[in-house]
Amino acid sequence: MNLDRSAYPGQAPADPRELAREIVQDARARGGLLVFADLERTLCIAAPNGRGAGLPLLVRGALVALASTPATGVVISSWRHACDIETRVGVPGLIYAGCRGLQIRGPGLTFCHPLAARSRQMLPFLAQELSQSLASLPGVEVETKELGVTVHMRRADPSAIAVIVAHVEALRRTSEGEFRVWPSESTVELLPDVRWRSGSSALWVLVHWAHEGRGLPAVVYLGHDQSDEDAYRALREHGHAVHVGPLPTVSAASCWVVNQAAAFDLLAQLAFGWSVRPAGR
Repeated sequence: MNLDRSAYPGQAPADPRELAREIVQDARARGGLLVFADLERTLCIAAPNGRGAGLPLLVRGALVALASTPATGVVISSWRHACDIETRVGVPGLIYAGCRGLQIRGPGLTFCHPLAARSRQMLPFLAQELSQSLASLPGVEVETKELGVTVHMRRADPSAIAVIVAHVEALRRTSEGEFRVWPSESTVELLPDVRWRSGSSALWVLVHWAHEGRGLPAVVYLGHDQSDEDAYRALREHGHAVHVGPLPTVSAASCWVVNQAAAFDLLAQLAFGWSVRPAGR
């Protein structure tokens, strides 16, 4: 494989179909394929009203095809909890790396970072404090999750997000544990602040995949922004680390595609090329 053809500024973007053929050939030679992809910024498209995001049919079809193909793993990473990713994606057989890899669940894989797990005993207290401090805001609901607390703006005015973030930040600063705040369009998450990088999470999946007797597969990682750089560095030695969108001045990605549409095309071509004749057939 030519891993460095677009690692430097000024290089042309990869052609999705050519790149897919190269990855499929490598996957057949290695006997397996492991696909990593960021959910929010890579696989999802924003709704017309600007609230929320969903998977395009092309992406969902590719994920279904890959999940049903032997010797294949698909890892979906997100800041959301693993159970929420699973509900949102709704494709059986995938591996979900929730809370940026603090929890991982999928066929034969279960992981929860020990430091994050220790924070669970504090969650009922944090949820109670937030429920009381946000009681005056209509349409706001507080939910205790596996590794954190989520504030939902189910019927709240969007302008209330700043007030909610301020309350959550104040609670974070006074709590005994180490937490961080993750706001989005419709939720504010209070999650454990654990120094567990996305690259460490990805390598954990890769190592456990290999330990189950599946060997070292060809790897492709699809990411969008600077938060993916750690995963690019960790995985590029095992395959393709693909940056989606305009290439930054400096990036550890081994190659890049111009936008989400090109990433969708790459994923679809991978699913088609690999599922038609995977390794051993």
